[in-house]
Amino acid sequence: MNLISIETVTQPLTVLVTGATGKVGRHLVRYLLRDGHRVRALTRHPDTAGLPAEVDLRRGDPTQPDAVADAAQGCDAAFWNWMGFDATGAGESVGALASEVEHIVYLSAAQLQRGTQGVMPGVWAGVEEAIRRTGTNWTFLRAGGFAANSLGWAEAIRAGESVPMPYPEAVRSSVHEADIAEAAWRCFVEPLHRGQAYEITGPEQLTQRHQAQAIGEAVGHPVTVRQQDAEEAREQYTAWSGRDFAEATLAYYASLVTDPERVSDDVEQITGHPARPFAQWAADHREGFTPLSSTETARNPSGHA
Repeated sequence: MNLISIETVTQPLTVLVTGATGKVGRHLVRYLLRDGHRVRALTRHPDTAGLPAEVDLRRGDPTQPDAVADAAQGCDAAFWNWMGFDATGAGESVGALASEVEHIVYLSAAQLQRGTQGVMPGVWAGVEEAIRRTGTNWTFLRAGGFAANSLGWAEAIRAGESVPMPYPEAVRSSVHEADIAEAAWRCFVEPLHRGQAYEITGPEQLTQRHQAQAIGEAVGHPVTVRQQDAEEAREQYTAWSGRDFAEATLAYYASLVTDPERVSDDVEQITGHPARPFAQWAADHREGFTPLSSTETARNPSGHA
């Protein structure tokens, strides 16, 4: 294990990034490399990772403790992104990680509604507790909704169709993935963030309907919303995440209509600049929502890109 101290933290670190091929991970890899640090990535498919050549790619899955330990050997710190819908197996993998690194930054989730605080119950609370039990240094980035979840609307928007939503008036404080990644980078290089848990949100409260409208403004094409039948939404979410998680997710969206997520200024406290607004996220991703041309529509009558 390579120990980090306040005196040496300004020296290049070797950071293991899980989820490096995801939206947050790719930004984090770029920030770390730009800052002169070494990056190792644990990925199931290194041949198609598409990461910079400087990244040390290791094949493996975060659910496999042996693969985690092998990938983390010789690293100073790690960005932990647990993708399961429950915490089963997380303790073993986190234990393997903590045996090799001295600091774990975990992408968790926050409770952001009125009268709540702390970690979101469920998988996120379970993984946080597993990390605490290891005794290693930690930082928890408790994110709100990801602005990138709106990419799930891209197919309908590109085809010129209304976006189906079960709760269009649900109010979120969605965060740009670049802000999560920049906060994580700062937490690795600034020791004052160890032992801290932060709420990572965007700078504003927007309904999902208003988010869709912001995407329309970014692509220069109006976007409309369709009230989705509850059972249709339930089947869609269940196919993706399983019945229990789907039910909890839909119940949460329903509650956001009258009890919105709050905004936190923790991104600004960590990075030194305000969190990026949703309109900027939409502009940064406009290419993914640009309506299909008539030629593309003829070639893809179902609207699939």
